[in-house]
Amino acid sequence: MKAPLIFPALLWAAVLFFFIGTLQATDTPRDQTTPQPPITEKQLKSAANSSLWRLKYAIDKEGFYAARVALNIWRSNALDAGVFDQAEYDAYKKKIYDKSIQNSLQCFEYAIQHENVTDARICLYTWKAHSEEMGTFDADLYEEMHKKIK
Repeated sequence: MKAPLIFPALLWAAVLFFFIGTLQATDTPRDQTTPQPPITEKQLKSAANSSLWRLKYAIDKEGFYAARVALNIWRSNALDAGVFDQAEYDAYKKKIYDKSIQNSLQCFEYAIQHENVTDARICLYTWKAHSEEMGTFDADLYEEMHKKIK
């Protein structure tokens, strides 16, 4: 009986937080904010180096999406610092996608061995999307893998 009462309570809480946030956001007039000092070149390069370290860590230890986000953050920081190298970007992107493609193939085989059709299908489509992105898609292998699902 208490379950139907949860939704109205959550709705009121969301409305309350929205209005409190709106009031707090408009408390300070724009002309009273203190100007921030300009960012130095040293700070920009430090941010680029830090995000490069995070990118390498994400590629080694984290998943595809975390690595893609880290790649985009590094690219942005490196562009701001003036140290961006397109070849280096392409190499990291290739490494991320290659790792994902290999993980998707392993995931597919594991799912097939354990007769988990849903996971096998997800892994197959992930492999297909990432291999198409990298230009390594093999239609014959895809058909062979798709037949294993059925």
